[in-house]
Amino acid sequence: MKKNIFVTRIILTIVAFSTFAAAQAVAPAGPVLERDVRAEMYFLASDAMQGRGSGTKFERIAAEYIGSQFMQFGLEPAGEPGFDGKPTFVQTVQAPARETLQSLAIEGTSIKLGDDLIVFAIAGKEISGPIQHAKPGDTAKKGAIVILSLPADTKFEDVQGAIRQMSRDGAAAVIMVETTEIRANWAEVAARKALLGRFGTLLAVSTKAGEELSKLADGAALTLKGTFEAAAPTYTWNAIGKITGTDATLGSQVILISSHLDHLGVRDNAPGDDKIFNGADDDASGTVAVLEVARALGAGKKPKRTVYFVCFGSEEAGGFGAGYFVKNLPFPQDKFVANLEFEMIGRPDAKVKPDELWLTGYERSNLGPELAKRGAKLVQDPHPEENFFRRSDNYTLARQGIIAHTVSSFGLHKDYHHASDEIKTIDFAHMTHAINSMIEPIRWLVNSDFVPQWNEGMKP
Repeated sequence: MKKNIFVTRIILTIVAFSTFAAAQAVAPAGPVLERDVRAEMYFLASDAMQGRGSGTKFERIAAEYIGSQFMQFGLEPAGEPGFDGKPTFVQTVQAPARETLQSLAIEGTSIKLGDDLIVFAIAGKEISGPIQHAKPGDTAKKGAIVILSLPADTKFEDVQGAIRQMSRDGAAAVIMVETTEIRANWAEVAARKALLGRFGTLLAVSTKAGEELSKLADGAALTLKGTFEAAAPTYTWNAIGKITGTDATLGSQVILISSHLDHLGVRDNAPGDDKIFNGADDDASGTVAVLEVARALGAGKKPKRTVYFVCFGSEEAGGFGAGYFVKNLPFPQDKFVANLEFEMIGRPDAKVKPDELWLTGYERSNLGPELAKRGAKLVQDPHPEENFFRRSDNYTLARQGIIAHTVSSFGLHKDYHHASDEIKTIDFAHMTHAINSMIEPIRWLVNSDFVPQWNEGMKP
């Protein structure tokens, strides 16, 4: 929810500020104690963890810490073999081979990568299409290279929804003419090498280059050509534990409780003195939820169904940990009943009631309503325009047909993907309440024969 703070604002979203007071949430009695929530958060989101950057040694330390907690809670190891040949609680994953952009030219123009052109994301070595001059709110033509002109004082948060919609419309690329905000971040973005990957193509050009593009007619052919070189192999780490189900029939069925353990690490080019992106809400809060659900289920009577607890690595860098897991399931996929991902539950969302959480894609399956019948304070995502269902690791699983949703209370606060997402911003009463409210519904799910289904026409 990726590599560079301004780039992540392009790919993902910041829109509004959560206005709910921290004192409004009061934790109920339950198995989850606020002191345990604080203890785990204070470690994972501390400066000592250097922001748990995707693929860094600090991400691995986070995975090892989570694994050690799983061990203490009595879970079974489900990771790779250790020094003694026995399974551990950590799985090492080599990230897919990527190529980094070395140069990019817009053919037929004088525009070149550097002072005139920067790349936020690119999805091809050669991209061609007819030019479409557009403004926010216009519908992109399929296959078009959209030249998006904006007033100089435009904030990206005010147009990012329109850009995402143009991508969904089928635009081959979107080229923004610089604004004051883009120019202020120009050096920071230009200093990184964009990856050839699965994201759409989003570029920015200088005002001078924009004037050159404005002279090209609508419908005229335009081609972007890039040169790339192979990047060095990188690795990420998943923390994995399980409880084997006890029922002769239901024991082979699997419920997955998950989060992502990484964040954005250290950004030397970030404005201000604080360069550590601690990721307290995103997603130390969700990871602590997984830990506390594991603690609760591990301490009680063993469930009838098998439960996997997985904290995925490198979600911020492209979902590599979840992608590897779903392609290398340690059990048959037809036994995979459902996945509940936890992400950003550290603060209440003013758009729902104080004791409520929301479920991404609530309307897509019958899982959320069924959990709500069992006491879960789950409601429909109040931010449908943000398309959150597609923006967490649950979607990697959902695309394989698995019923997978994310539990959240993200109120679009301004600290998202900023260095200010720190422990001091967390509402621990709310967070403890949130986790406690899900324990019994999850306990019901892992002991039930209920098998959720996609609603008609809603399967990804």
